[in-house]
Amino acid sequence: MITIGEDINRNIVETCDVCVVGSGGGGGTIAAELAEGGLDVVILEEGGYYTSKDFSLDPGRVVPLLCRDSGASAILGKPNIIFQEGRCVGGSTVVNGGMCWRTPEKVLQRWRWDMGLTDLTPEKLEPFFEKVEERINVAPQSPESLGKGDMLFRQAADKLGWLIHPNRRNQKDCTGEGICVFGCPTDKKQSVLITYIPRALNKGARLYTDVKAIKVKIKNRSAQAVEARVLDRRSGKKKPYKLTVQARVVVLAGGAFQTPVMLMNSGIKNNNVGRHFHCHPNVKIVGIFDDPIYYWKGVHQGHQIHHFIDEGILLAIGVVHPGLATMSFPQYGRNSLELMELWNHMLIAGSLVDDTTTGVVKRALWGEPLAYYYIDHVERERLIRATALLSELMFTAGAKRVFLPFARLTEIKGPDEIKKIYDSNIQPDEMEVLTVHAFGTSRMGANPKRSVTNPWGESWDVEKLFIADSGVVPSSLGVNPQETIMALATRTGQYILENKSKYLG
Repeated sequence: MITIGEDINRNIVETCDVCVVGSGGGGGTIAAELAEGGLDVVILEEGGYYTSKDFSLDPGRVVPLLCRDSGASAILGKPNIIFQEGRCVGGSTVVNGGMCWRTPEKVLQRWRWDMGLTDLTPEKLEPFFEKVEERINVAPQSPESLGKGDMLFRQAADKLGWLIHPNRRNQKDCTGEGICVFGCPTDKKQSVLITYIPRALNKGARLYTDVKAIKVKIKNRSAQAVEARVLDRRSGKKKPYKLTVQARVVVLAGGAFQTPVMLMNSGIKNNNVGRHFHCHPNVKIVGIFDDPIYYWKGVHQGHQIHHFIDEGILLAIGVVHPGLATMSFPQYGRNSLELMELWNHMLIAGSLVDDTTTGVVKRALWGEPLAYYYIDHVERERLIRATALLSELMFTAGAKRVFLPFARLTEIKGPDEIKKIYDSNIQPDEMEVLTVHAFGTSRMGANPKRSVTNPWGESWDVEKLFIADSGVVPSSLGVNPQETIMALATRTGQYILENKSKYLG
């Protein structure tokens, strides 16, 4: 059953076994696991319920529907970082590129050493990864769906001798529409919206949309209920109605920004809440070619270059809408128009950087998250090197000009000019940086003095309160985090089911 906010015109009190706050990669996954395990589940989602019929190529219409802050949330620092976060049923899995990579072994080893998570080995996580991959159909992209831009990207990498992998994506017979970030119009991308949420609903879970969870009610150090306010979908403002969900177990899965604020609102004083924030800083470049590329024809991202992953640098192309791309170009007026007339001759590529520093998420006076993150000298060097590598790749592919993400150095016109990237002493506040990943703000660990949850995702401070979102991921991953989040959520769900007598008895 799905209840949307505009149909709620009174205070409501629900009772269930488990209340899950959030319906994305973590929340939707664990909700389905628990519902299929026979538990009575209620899911709360702040965003709306939309399907492929609502998706559109018009970013001005669809992005505000599917993303918080119209896809332009700000992480404050030097530089400010643009952050895109899904806010809809299915969460960020609806608006991401669908990349699915298991947690790298070196990262798991770090967690075992640094955080005492001794059970997080490839062997013990294997069944959870396998289950997720089967549920969302993780598979390499079909060659027939690759566009010319992706093929140029791969050919250039091969020519340079760089290690490049076909992307693993949660898709089924993807036709390469290339507009994943606006929601898949064909339902080929196997997001949580069309996989785990229907599974949960088919087993009796109740889903409330357009409701903002405010806090967890706690009694005798045990979670008792979730208090939420109903939102008006059109204005986003709160309606004068309250939804209270009385539950024997509460699972927070609102993401690395929203969950820490809920913990703070609930009176939890753990000093690790909101800290240890990682975000995978990204930079992008634009190559201009003599011949048309039509890089928007084909899958969003068919390959990734992992040749430099041990240096903390991952390279890939990604389809960007022209209306969004032009916002970051330095040109204005007629010059901007003339540049955008070359759209079919452009190829956009970017880099994911494995970050070494951490930021913090705080609660603003008006009750919303405020994130702070300052790029350190290691990340600065990685972002500069990533830009140089991407430029080399573009020129090898045949580009005649490359636009850079730097305020003072905006363009280079050949491989001989790549050295300008290093010679210009680019500082962090001169870079255009963005990200779609956030984790670490409620990290799991074996030591309650250094973490927010225990190794199974249960709060150290409140019994029967679990966290199953990107916040529990203890550190940067260096690869897309979607599958890690979903595997850990599956693992936490299984733990709850195996201990029903303890939590639901």
